[in-house]
Amino acid sequence: EVTTTGTEMISPMVEMIINTKQAPFDNPKVRQAIAYAVDRQFAIDNVWFGFGKPAMGPISSNFEKAGLFGKGIDFTVSDRIARANKLLDEAGLTRKANGIRLEITHDITPYGEEWQRFGESVQQQLAQVGIKANLRYEDLPKWLKRVYTDYDFTLTSNFLFNLADPVLGVHRGLHSDRIRPGTVFVNGSRWSSPETDQLMDRASVNTDPMIRGRQYGELVKRVSEASPVVYVLELRYPAVINKQFKRVIDSPLGIYGNFATAHRE
Repeated sequence: EVTTTGTEMISPMVEMIINTKQAPFDNPKVRQAIAYAVDRQFAIDNVWFGFGKPAMGPISSNFEKAGLFGKGIDFTVSDRIARANKLLDEAGLTRKANGIRLEITHDITPYGEEWQRFGESVQQQLAQVGIKANLRYEDLPKWLKRVYTDYDFTLTSNFLFNLADPVLGVHRGLHSDRIRPGTVFVNGSRWSSPETDQLMDRASVNTDPMIRGRQYGELVKRVSEASPVVYVLELRYPAVINKQFKRVIDSPLGIYGNFATAHRE
């Protein structure tokens, strides 16, 4: 049998990081346009074999039961390409005679074939709104240095774990104090704001779940509007288990558990 349970503690999120310090991506309208252009369901169906669901912001829906899940702008709307084109027009990025507004490089995550396929799909989708994306695939150390030390990129794909609480897995990608050159898997977009920093700081120490829920709801709203990161999908890791064994996965750690409860009937 195949199950996707057991990834709740990990909650991997496929995302695309935008270099917000580089024009024209210092304009939130341009970043929102990219968020609209990327076809999340296409990526789920054709790259990750159906194992995922569209992301609605930086926080996984696995946190819904804890009251910490919030929805941002719905970038999956049926007229998303028209909205993306309108935003790019408003940002002053008009199409040239060849239909291209601008040319960029998309640095693909060097983790294997699915990421190459994802890069190719993004390339095709951005072309629909007049953005020509050239794909660059490098080895892991070079890519990590480019993104998290040199900030020598425009757009890159990646995935981060939400982990057991947003303080652990979400704050690192958005907080000002996580803009740390040389530290990997933190705030590579270098976007931040005093308001969102304050929301995360308060949520870090607040013990009231309802108040935390409101704080994270506001955080998701503000991050969605700024779109420094395109949250593409909540990845669901599939595990194949022989049916003769029971309780193989018995914790939110999934196959990373110790199999202490596994037994054969």
